[in-house]
Amino acid sequence: MLSLTSRKTYTCNTRLPDRRHVICAVQKLDYRPPSSRTAATELDYLEGWSTVVPDTLLLQNIEKIEAPKAATVSSAVLGGILRNPAGLQEYKIAIENAINFDVCQAKTGAAKLACEIDKATVNIGALFSKQVEGRISTEVDPRLAYDTEAIISRAENLLKNYTDMDISQDRILLRVPGTFEGIQAAKELESRGIQTHIILVYSFVQATAAAQAGVSVIQPNIGRLDDWYHKYPGVIRDPKGPREDSGFLSKVNPGVRMAARMYNYCQKYHPKTKVMVSGIRSTKDALALAGVDYLVVGPKVLAALAEAPTLQGYNDGLTTLPADDEYYSPRLSPEAAKEAEFEDFELQPVTKQIFEEGLGLAGVSLLKQGVQGLVDDIERLEPFFQNLSVGQE
Repeated sequence: MLSLTSRKTYTCNTRLPDRRHVICAVQKLDYRPPSSRTAATELDYLEGWSTVVPDTLLLQNIEKIEAPKAATVSSAVLGGILRNPAGLQEYKIAIENAINFDVCQAKTGAAKLACEIDKATVNIGALFSKQVEGRISTEVDPRLAYDTEAIISRAENLLKNYTDMDISQDRILLRVPGTFEGIQAAKELESRGIQTHIILVYSFVQATAAAQAGVSVIQPNIGRLDDWYHKYPGVIRDPKGPREDSGFLSKVNPGVRMAARMYNYCQKYHPKTKVMVSGIRSTKDALALAGVDYLVVGPKVLAALAEAPTLQGYNDGLTTLPADDEYYSPRLSPEAAKEAEFEDFELQPVTKQIFEEGLGLAGVSLLKQGVQGLVDDIERLEPFFQNLSVGQE
């Protein structure tokens, strides 16, 4: 029998110099010594526990690091396309086609404009759906953030447009601000089998209300929450710890702490609801949340994670070194969530009063700012559509 370490290849039934016959071909092996095997990077490690979602538009190219898995279409995305049409002609045409949509042509005034923006949003979402395997998070007009019935009506219109374009409802997440009214709209939509995505989440009560409503995805933004606490250092970050203005620097990262509690709560009591953490500013924050359902990570942090080696998988040629269990281990998991403890008041059904009281200073301020920011985006977009309509006449 020929040794498997042989580097020569012989065809079957070949006579060797020693007059033996090769019964079957032995292929050359691509052997790599253990010492040449590289270790896993921090990004590899993170992807072993969480789904990493690149925080980038499909219009941008970061595939060398991590290809987009899902996509978002919003007023901000439409505005970016219209302001920078160079190289985006396919997308611009998709928006312009919404102006000629017969359903919208039959309307006038604000109703016509709303119809055109919804149709343009779906046209771009349909294009994105061909480029990613995941879902398309589609914005519902944020000016309706405090009107439950209006949100439901616009959501139904968006879904009808997607259905007319043969895009399955399973591919769509309807993106709704995390107001009490927005969460109630999401509850009704979820009861009809329509997936929703609650954004602008800055307080634990928003997460509990959304999870109780059966929302598919909630998205806390830890970066904006941390910014708020840095702006107001006297606010207590941890009720069990010292105030920062008492002379002690708190080691509590309020954003990471909040996101971890949201994950544990959802996993323990409402596992249907997945937590997608955004606003990640550092590799430390990303690694601290390993195990959460989704991590939305920007290009700079992605690059840093992809370039940072770990001991995981490293082999010195003699033994495989163990990973650093203290640092490179999942911080969050369904098993650990079962052991998480919550106060009785955190488990009761969230009424509007409880919601408003539970938002806290940071939640009230950031939710208001977030909604206004989205409203500003759509109001900046409307003149483009008005000008396009004039040009079509």
